Amino acid sequence: MKLLINGSPQSGSYIAYLWKHAFDHFNISFQNPRNALVLGIGGGTVMSLLSDYFPAISQTCVDIDSTIIHIAKKYFLLDEIPNISVIHADANTYVKQLILLGKTYDCIIIDLFVGGYVPSFVEEKRFIQTVDGLLSPKGFLCMNYLREREYKTKSVHLRGIFQSIFSKITEFEIARNRFFYIRK
Repeated sequence: MKLLINGSPQSGSYIAYLWKHAFDHFNISFQNPRNALVLGIGGGTVMSLLSDYFPAISQTCVDIDSTIIHIAKKYFLLDEIPNISVIHADANTYVKQLILLGKTYDCIIIDLFVGGYVPSFVEEKRFIQTVDGLLSPKGFLCMNYLREREYKTKSVHLRGIFQSIFSKITEFEIARNRFFYIRK
């Protein structure tokens, strides 16, 4: 089963293929995160993979679209993934609330898409700095971004933002996607 929005895959075997290759490229299986913050739910592909890699991980998963959350629960069995908490909220606003609460995460995944579109706040330095504040000292961040059309230039700009905040950045390109992996 796959989830398409405006013809763009949001979940399913193709998305699992992309994320699995990125995770393997970044050797995340050698990490031992206790908790994860996942921004963007889709059909729950990333959450399922994280649970496979790390069976004891506790995941907080955020999506702005209640319909997507409903679809993920009903058709992709999101609720059957252990230790998962689903939050219906705007990711940009929610990360700011988490900062005020002093929350930190060992793993942060940013997979924010609306069809083939990436919300503009994802490319803002202020958002990346807020996410940095949520990352535990030994944590890692992995972002899925696009690298075609207008996103080719934007992804280069985004890399520059990452370099201005973090010292350890690795990239992996596959299909139309550019994955960024950051360690503290």
